[in-house]
Amino acid sequence: MDSLKKTVNILLVDDLPANLLALEVILEPLGENLLRAASGTAALALARETAFAAVLIDVRMPGMDGFETARHLRALPGHAATPILFITADHDGAAHAREAYALGAVDFLPKPIVPEVLRAKVSVFVDLFRSKEQLREKTVFLEAVLESVSDAIVACDADGTLTLFNEASRRLHGLPQEFLRSSAWAAQYQLHGADAKAQIQPEDVPLYRALRGERVCDMELTVVNPGGARRHVVANGATLCAEDGRRLGAVVSLRDVTSERQAAAAMAESAAEQARRKQAEEMAQQLRQSEAKMRLLADQLALSDRRKTEFLAVLAHELRNPLAPIRAGLTLMVSGLTGDRLRSTVQMMQRQLDHVVHLVDDLMDVARIANGKIELKRETVALQPIVQVAVEASLPLIRAREHSLSLGLPNEDILVRVDPVRLTQVLSNLLSNAAKYSPPKGAIRLEVQPHVSQVTLTVADAGMGIPADSLQHIFDPFAQLGLHQEASPGGLGIGLSLSKQLIELHGGTIAAESAGPGEGSTFTVTLPLAAAAAAVAPIREHKLSSAAAPRRVLVVDDNVDAAATMGSLLELDGHTVALAHTGAQALALAREFRPDVAFLDIGMPGMNGYETAVAMRQVAELAQIRLVALTGWGGESDRERSRAAGFDCHLTKPAAPDAINSAMAAALGEAR
Repeated sequence: MDSLKKTVNILLVDDLPANLLALEVILEPLGENLLRAASGTAALALARETAFAAVLIDVRMPGMDGFETARHLRALPGHAATPILFITADHDGAAHAREAYALGAVDFLPKPIVPEVLRAKVSVFVDLFRSKEQLREKTVFLEAVLESVSDAIVACDADGTLTLFNEASRRLHGLPQEFLRSSAWAAQYQLHGADAKAQIQPEDVPLYRALRGERVCDMELTVVNPGGARRHVVANGATLCAEDGRRLGAVVSLRDVTSERQAAAAMAESAAEQARRKQAEEMAQQLRQSEAKMRLLADQLALSDRRKTEFLAVLAHELRNPLAPIRAGLTLMVSGLTGDRLRSTVQMMQRQLDHVVHLVDDLMDVARIANGKIELKRETVALQPIVQVAVEASLPLIRAREHSLSLGLPNEDILVRVDPVRLTQVLSNLLSNAAKYSPPKGAIRLEVQPHVSQVTLTVADAGMGIPADSLQHIFDPFAQLGLHQEASPGGLGIGLSLSKQLIELHGGTIAAESAGPGEGSTFTVTLPLAAAAAAVAPIREHKLSSAAAPRRVLVVDDNVDAAATMGSLLELDGHTVALAHTGAQALALAREFRPDVAFLDIGMPGMNGYETAVAMRQVAELAQIRLVALTGWGGESDRERSRAAGFDCHLTKPAAPDAINSAMAAALGEAR
């Protein structure tokens, strides 16, 4: 059930990135949403938009310190009771602790922090926050139910004070919609007997009978509201008691039967009865039509929500596959690779990075999501490199489980017209499934066999196999094998369904075979061959473009690592580079450094890239600097805004080395 819990937000406030990272590492096992703030101002900005289960604040921060941040936080709506845990390395802990608790802090933790202690304390506040949210949701739900039912509901406490009138009850009694004290409710209406002649005595009021312990069943009454209107009702009520038997109050429901009484009184009039029947039938028909429309709308909404959920799951599945070889490549590079092995590792990582960028580009196509379509970017390519990329993506898992992998690939190129990323995704998914569903040290084989007009790709393993009753549903969305819980490797069950859809979009087929549990599985993908005369798309290698001439370049990005990486790439081309991490730093450094080109990150806190560009253009000695916008947004409206701010070029993240040099050339007006 833990997997169904909504994650809650935890705010970490510290001016030192290393401290923030340490807190994230400690709290990451909780599985909650950890938000960073590098200053008190940034923390307050987040708090205005977000509710937090707990806030961890470093006492010593430049500018607005932890205590001042806590005071401002307490003043924000919704944060008067937000748990605050102060963290400090100061030795004068007692004095600071008194000030912290005076601000309503729930804890004051001296450094060094014991991870287990911090996790345990934060976990308590996470559970408390989640419990409050669940209670709030249940309360809202119950209030909505009470307000939506057609029967009037009235309740009182143990002293007989009225505490609840729902919407139907207010309509029944003709009470005003605005706030009315419970002590004044009874004065707004009168209760009469079933014959509507005499007002009943207080001790006979259904609510007070129920409060005395009686069970009120189908008691007929007449309600006379302040306007004189009379409504016939049937009352049912009971005492409300705690588990220990204490009387908490009473509740009564009043069902309006006025229409029924009126119908019964008019049954002697045949014509009127027929008219009422006709009217009732028309209303029923309208209700049926309305219900049918509501069911259709509900089905459409459910379909839309399901498609959205499935699509988000598909994206997560697609983005995860290329990360494994990238991480493995980074590990190899750190180990000191050189020469050909380094080049091959970098090329492999570049291919996988292209894969990720391709998938992220798909996210921008909102129309495709709304239409439930996945657009294929087909190219005529050789099949063997695609197989190699899929194997690279799956090798970390295969090696982790100590499997052996054998490949059967023809020597001659096999041309197919496919989307390389999507086909890689299918093959990687089949290989990963073979690794997951096979006991350690198993054998996996991937074989490619060309035929006259098509090619088959077979992934076979000697693993758990597929039960016969699961085989026919193996490609259904969210399908899971009929295995015991302890034997199942888990997963959302979307990979094979997605693979089937992608292969069918390519005009191919995919089939599964298994002799049963413990007998292994074989998945066969069949694709049409491309025309032999078609142009083959090459596997791209990415190199740094040589710069026309060394330049002085200013790189401005609040992400320190991103700025340093771009600076290193530019220095490899012989440029002289200076780095800044805020708009204010950039303005000051530009006056001293006098760069030829400045790369400005748009999304910086405080003075963003647009504002920094405008400020630079207003300084006479900086007016000749060529400005390049660096952002994750690449739409035409984003480019237009960049031009309006004074940028000479617009570069979309993640920026490849070629793109960086091309952007410099474009900004400087140089031919490339």
